[in-house]
Amino acid sequence: MHERDVILTGIPRSGTTLACWLLNQLPNVVALVEPWIGGRFWLGRWNPEHACRSLSRFFQSVRRQIIRYRLAPSCHVNGHVPTNTVEERRTGRPRKPIARLGKIRIEEKLLSPSFRLVVKHPAPFMALLDRLVRHFPTYAIVRHPLAVLASWNSVSLPVSKGRVPAAEWFDPSLRRALSRLPDRWDRQVYLLGWFFETYRRVLPSEAILRYEDIVASGGRALRAIIPEAAALNVPLENRNASPLYDAALMRALAERLLRTDGSYWHFYSRESVEQLIREMGR
Repeated sequence: MHERDVILTGIPRSGTTLACWLLNQLPNVVALVEPWIGGRFWLGRWNPEHACRSLSRFFQSVRRQIIRYRLAPSCHVNGHVPTNTVEERRTGRPRKPIARLGKIRIEEKLLSPSFRLVVKHPAPFMALLDRLVRHFPTYAIVRHPLAVLASWNSVSLPVSKGRVPAAEWFDPSLRRALSRLPDRWDRQVYLLGWFFETYRRVLPSEAILRYEDIVASGGRALRAIIPEAAALNVPLENRNASPLYDAALMRALAERLLRTDGSYWHFYSRESVEQLIREMGR
């Protein structure tokens, strides 16, 4: 087990990028947002253990880059890990990604040779989850299912169509299941259940963090990943009822969600859906 190399996955639009930003506020920690891991990793589609070995080599390579050159691969905005990778304002159209793939410069932070390196990738790490947990400390972030659906439908990303290409690459059965569903909302609800059920099946409960708890605690809930996060106290806003979301669409999605029996109900109550709809109406 690579104790200092940490895997972070999560439902897309659940706050994984925010978690990375918060972790980067801690000493002796570097958290990277969806870096390019290399072609060999993606060839692990046919051999998941090969993907894990490629990921291990990636961690080693990035550690050397950081120590020697103070550079690391990551999606970034103006050279820094952001709190959000998409536009945060209403534009009258789906919000576009603002982060781009490149390198971030890690300055003004003291790092020991054994610093903790966190890499987050929601979709591919999710599809490989049952293998990754054998090799790396692995954590996942979840968020209220209705807020996730509302966010998916507000952005210009594949999830808005009910698809996750990176996960489908590693899991052909997921691709086939989604392809059988002509309605994008049905695909989104199926995906939501797939994420929650896999986390529930593979990870211990203490390795599954709720976005709402991270926000309410000012980031301290991340101590489950990095103990030093217990010192965080960052003012954060819960955006589950964001004005960027379409209230009428949320009501329609809520009706559809409440008719299902997905694993998300093990993490959130049906009553919380109705409460969130009321908050949107304020």
